[in-house]
Amino acid sequence: MDHLRLSDDSAVVDLPPSRWLRECAGTPAPGPLRALLVLLPHAGGAAYTYRSWVPALPEGVTALAVEYPGHGTRMRESPSADLDGVVTELADVLTGVQDALDGRRLVLGGHSLGALLAHEVAGALQDRGRPAPDLFLSAAPPPHRRAGLPDLTRLDDDALAEALGDRGDLPREILADVEARALYLPMIRHDLVLARRYGSDTRPATTVVRTRAVVVGGAQDDRCPTGDLAAWTDLIDGPTQVTVLPGGHFYYRDQLDVVGRLIDGLVTAP
Repeated sequence: MDHLRLSDDSAVVDLPPSRWLRECAGTPAPGPLRALLVLLPHAGGAAYTYRSWVPALPEGVTALAVEYPGHGTRMRESPSADLDGVVTELADVLTGVQDALDGRRLVLGGHSLGALLAHEVAGALQDRGRPAPDLFLSAAPPPHRRAGLPDLTRLDDDALAEALGDRGDLPREILADVEARALYLPMIRHDLVLARRYGSDTRPATTVVRTRAVVVGGAQDDRCPTGDLAAWTDLIDGPTQVTVLPGGHFYYRDQLDVVGRLIDGLVTAP
């Protein structure tokens, strides 16, 4: 892709080209650039998932979104279930982003699968001797609290489609369309395989990231009980705010103003 350019009244920041990052549509918040927020989608999501977040972002915060292989504008590529490869490539990209930001704040945010990846990529940057980005983690049990979660990867296509519809992951009208279902189900299966790698015996949760964090979820989210949100403090060495909002797994859809205020508090903290 072409170079991404972040600008404000006082500076222009040219980011290195990357197939992983996409601009979030919408008008960025005015004011000097305080922080870059890089958002990682949930299973089956794409960069466009975060378009609705842009109007709620605080002044001086610009958002980019990650585009996974086989998703969104990269739909012609094969989806990847190679967790180590995804984390390494994202860490490579964000190393260049940190250099281009020249000391400005970098925040990694993610919802569900995106939260798990955001934490691991932050740990990968830390392992390279880089400063760990701030974290905004949404609606995901941490890796060491994922034992016993339902394994949707074992379901056949009909049962998987029914489960995704029941959970609200995809609209039922998409799941009822034969062509759309054939497009989305393989992609989501790869994402679910990625998520299953966390908390498994072969991938224990050992990375403690030294950073600030906001952890948030919905009070009625049966996929991520509130006690699991608080357990992220085991894997974060730094100030961590845990917030529970009304709603289910996609609580943020009706509360983006609150999400914006939480992000503002994160980037304003010393």
